[in-house]
Amino acid sequence: MVILYKVRLLLLLTLISLVNLNIYSQNENKLKAGVNNLLRYGNGKETSSGLSYNKEYFEDLTDVKISTKDLSAGFRFEMNKPSELGRDFKGISKRYVEFTNHDNFDIRAGSFWEIIGRGLTLNSFEQRQLAFDTGLDGIRIIFKSALNKNKSIRFKSEIIGGYLEYSDYLKPERIEKYDLKDANLELTFFSLLDFGFNYVYAKGKIPSGIYETDINAHLPEIYFSFNTSKFQLFSSYAHKRTEISANDLFPVSFTSMGDGLYSSVNYSIKNIGISLEYKNYRFDLTTPDNQSTERPTKALPFQNPPAAVKQQTTVLTSRVPHPTDFNDEVGFQLDVFYMPGEDLSISLNGSIASRHYSFYDADTSSIVRFSTNKRNLNFLPSLKNDFSPYSEISIESEYYYSDKLSGKLGFYYQHSITYNDFFKDSPDKKHYITMPIEARYNLNNKISLKLHVESQWAYNSLREAKYQNFSNYFTSFFITRSPDLAFSISGEYTTDKLELSGKNAWLEAEASWNINSSNIITIAFGSERGGLRCTSGICRYINPFNGFRLTIQNIF
Repeated sequence: MVILYKVRLLLLLTLISLVNLNIYSQNENKLKAGVNNLLRYGNGKETSSGLSYNKEYFEDLTDVKISTKDLSAGFRFEMNKPSELGRDFKGISKRYVEFTNHDNFDIRAGSFWEIIGRGLTLNSFEQRQLAFDTGLDGIRIIFKSALNKNKSIRFKSEIIGGYLEYSDYLKPERIEKYDLKDANLELTFFSLLDFGFNYVYAKGKIPSGIYETDINAHLPEIYFSFNTSKFQLFSSYAHKRTEISANDLFPVSFTSMGDGLYSSVNYSIKNIGISLEYKNYRFDLTTPDNQSTERPTKALPFQNPPAAVKQQTTVLTSRVPHPTDFNDEVGFQLDVFYMPGEDLSISLNGSIASRHYSFYDADTSSIVRFSTNKRNLNFLPSLKNDFSPYSEISIESEYYYSDKLSGKLGFYYQHSITYNDFFKDSPDKKHYITMPIEARYNLNNKISLKLHVESQWAYNSLREAKYQNFSNYFTSFFITRSPDLAFSISGEYTTDKLELSGKNAWLEAEASWNINSSNIITIAFGSERGGLRCTSGICRYINPFNGFRLTIQNIF
């Protein structure tokens, strides 16, 4: 009853907004107030480990902001009960006060997210679709100024102090706690050259099973960039020293060392753009018998450097992404964009990644004791099985035949090997070939149609021979009437006899009504296949769902 009441309440507020009774005010002092509300409701059945059970969730987020020219304050009220993913919560989850002098000074107290450089030492962000949040609660002070009269040399300094309570998005009841301090300094010369230094110090409490381990982490980082109109270069290096306190799990205190390097080069002219990325993440190199996700020496949750793999946009390729291992991964990504004409564009992407080392059993007894096979070229990825390599290549082309008709064609090849150091004769080899095709047609300046079709051919070596090869197919049809209505229907089919949900077909319909630019209602009904989802290197498995979903977004 409470959920139905809330749904009716949000519908009523939406209708109120139709007559422009917006919750917005402006007085002589230019005081502004705004409210952004997002309601998500779902009711149906979810499948996990081959078993189906009833699933109902209700999530309502209300963000309130009040501001003047230099001062703003706000809070977020959440009612996630029950939550779709993560922990149930009801109450004020975020709040802040911020003073901004736009030329020189900014101070914020309360909740905030922040990224320094490319995130090797600090990238605090929220991804609600994966129930991931590394937001800080504390204070952030930013000061910036010019060092000469013509302002060609400038500096920016930033100080952060706050607390982070991280709920493990894979195991929400497991909580890591951090007391974090950060100091950052950046220098800019003639808008061409930037130098930066960052230092993070964090005290943490890391639960591992029934034990909790105290750590002190030190993360210094240096970075620089060189920028012209056609050429951009960025490079960053971070060191990580983690001091582990003795407890029942670790009888003797010890120190763990790690580091990470990220570099990118971009070049662009009139009709071509080239981007090359290199990653060398060694924040916690460890043997195969010590790779628990709960180990206190691992890369910390507020460290999220670039994944340096393609951010998948098609449905079937996004289900088989590569989860980046920030503790132990080296690799490259190359992206080329070319426009031979105004009506044709071609995009080529390739990436390769692997572990740094392979391992061997150094103990001749029945006890397994791993040691590292050193190699001189560990700064380059390897395609050998025992390095768990991943490689991918894709090509996409988009063509505009006329103002009314356009289309897109793609080809993706993804190949991965997950090496099992305990059973060396059985590496997990997978490869996928995916071909998406899309056609768009504008009936007039308001109504447009889109047909999207994907075919995928898959191979999994660990299965019985008769189940190793299978296919996946996805089709969706969209019709939109700009700017207010949209309708889509999508279907998916698989020949995989070992599909975890026990199904081989899924069908879903979705309708969206943009009442105005500030109020949107979306309704979906049917079945979703689920699967692995990744954002910014953060991955989790989403269970299959069959039922009804409602989303209402209001901006007042």
